[in-house]
Amino acid sequence: MTRITNIAQHNLTISQIFETQSRLQKAQLQLSTGMKSPNYSGIADDSQRLVNLESTRARADQFVSNNRIVTLRLQTMELSVANVFEAASKLKTMLVNGLNASNASAFSLNLEADNLLQEVSKQLNVKIGDRFLFAGTIIDTAPVNLNASGYSAPPTSYPSNADTGYFQGDSTRVKVRAADDFDVTYGATADEAGFEELIRALQMVKTASTSPTIDRLRLQEALAVVNKAIADIPNIRSRIGASLNALDKANDGHRDMLVFVDETISDIENVDIPAAVARMTNDQVLLEASFYTIARLRDLSLTNFLR
Repeated sequence: MTRITNIAQHNLTISQIFETQSRLQKAQLQLSTGMKSPNYSGIADDSQRLVNLESTRARADQFVSNNRIVTLRLQTMELSVANVFEAASKLKTMLVNGLNASNASAFSLNLEADNLLQEVSKQLNVKIGDRFLFAGTIIDTAPVNLNASGYSAPPTSYPSNADTGYFQGDSTRVKVRAADDFDVTYGATADEAGFEELIRALQMVKTASTSPTIDRLRLQEALAVVNKAIADIPNIRSRIGASLNALDKANDGHRDMLVFVDETISDIENVDIPAAVARMTNDQVLLEASFYTIARLRDLSLTNFLR
């Protein structure tokens, strides 16, 4: 029974019971979800910081995703350039052997050159999805068209001149925003010197006379041009490799940032389980003590005191 003499103590105890029960419910929810609060209001002091961190994480994730797409393009281009370089090396070997043997027809130079020309065209027309990789910004058009209007094999006057009439793209190298305030210009186009030189050399060999006599001047010019291609193509591959390295470093920075951000978000959102268990145990003891106090207050009376 509540009396005037103990009403203040009774009300204080009831208030403490409600507070303790509220803390117990909160601790039980935290232990069941592993989170300090299911909403921002429960972490009001850190809510703005959490929003900023989540925005930073989303931006870093987007950078990493974009960089991975470009990395795949560059890796594909690097492989194609390696195959083009291999074709140039094969052509040089064929020309050296053909010129030394003085019997180019025995080496099927015309046919072999045509096969290599088709292979080089295929490598430079490589695409991922709907995007041609060596076309610059004209990504929906195959960059190499050996049958393009106005394009033909080099004439018989030497030295030969560069001719990119086969090229259907543009020479613009594309960019990617790899990180805040950091752009990476990447890629290569099919009209670059090394590619043009190889295609020109192959065209000369494909159309060279090999029987009954060898057009030595044309084959020698082709050899000189393919030697230039062999010197220039590695520069293209090195540039692609440099772009890959730049993207890798950018992604390393993003991954480090994501580790830091995720750890900080975890500290804000996730509850310390051992500490929560300790608080809940302590509150359970307090709640039991409060109920005991209420029971004792109920028994207080003058009659019981005089007994």
